[in-house]
Amino acid sequence: MAACYSYRQYCSLGPLPPRTPARPDAQVPKDRKLGACAHGMIGAFYFYAEGSDDDPAFGFCDIELSVQHVAQGMLRLELYCIADGYQSTRGVGEHHPLKIAVFAGDKVLGVADWHFGDVICGHADPMHFSADIEMEDSMFGLIDRVELQKIDGWSQPCE
Repeated sequence: MAACYSYRQYCSLGPLPPRTPARPDAQVPKDRKLGACAHGMIGAFYFYAEGSDDDPAFGFCDIELSVQHVAQGMLRLELYCIADGYQSTRGVGEHHPLKIAVFAGDKVLGVADWHFGDVICGHADPMHFSADIEMEDSMFGLIDRVELQKIDGWSQPCE
């Protein structure tokens, strides 16, 4: 195993993009009928080899995020992405989960831990994550962004 790290990435949230023939439909939320939602996108989130600031070990791209008011006092956070296994190592999320924070201004409303499946060398695999977070109903309308937080990680050599 080799140590690696990420930089934080975040996106503003807004309405779901409308359907159009030139773009695929939004992948999250899975069920739009469950309640009000907001949507955002992050182009890429990579882990870099320890000691390097530009050697990507593995990562995720085409990241879509949504927050949805699914029940009284409950927010659902969803993420869809493509795991990028075409870098230098295999990504391991078992012991170092990706931390996804929901913000209203400078206030963190909740954080979800995603123990992502292995990012397999030589693959570009779709991944989905969903977590329910308890939150006051009055706070939902104040949510303005989601952040993939800076964390340490682990990777393995490609075999």
